[in-house]
Amino acid sequence: MKKILSIFSVMMVFAFGSCIDQNYPIWEGAEVEFQTAVVTAPVAGQNYPRVTVANTVGSHSFQVNLVARQRANDETIAYRVVSEGTTAVEGTDYNVSGSLVIPANSSTASLTVDVIDTGAIGGSVDLLLELEGNSEIQPSENYKRVQLRITRPDPSED
Repeated sequence: MKKILSIFSVMMVFAFGSCIDQNYPIWEGAEVEFQTAVVTAPVAGQNYPRVTVANTVGSHSFQVNLVARQRANDETIAYRVVSEGTTAVEGTDYNVSGSLVIPANSSTASLTVDVIDTGAIGGSVDLLLELEGNSEIQPSENYKRVQLRITRPDPSED
């Protein structure tokens, strides 16, 4: 009797479960985000993470993700340096272009910061970057910023 009751219960679950109309919403938006912001905890008191590199690194790349269907054409994504979180000086401590390209049929691109070797002067400077997107692809509100801390060796260590 228990076996029959169990079989009947399973059949009822399948019968009633298959009749439910399940209309899950499909998000059709398009956003860009920093991979580092997705996987790294933010700096205390801020909504963005910080990555630290030495001024001798040459360059540092951040992966930028396209959160949407891949595009048939290249997408140029703008970004900016946020002055409120930046103490580094462009041309002295770093160089950036202000835009990056997500290739056609791809979901990622690299934002490269050229880090200038300022020598052994001690201390560190910060560079806060923010994705701006383009007319069709907006930046993710939660993952649009990342900060790069550039450390300089102490001159007494030479």
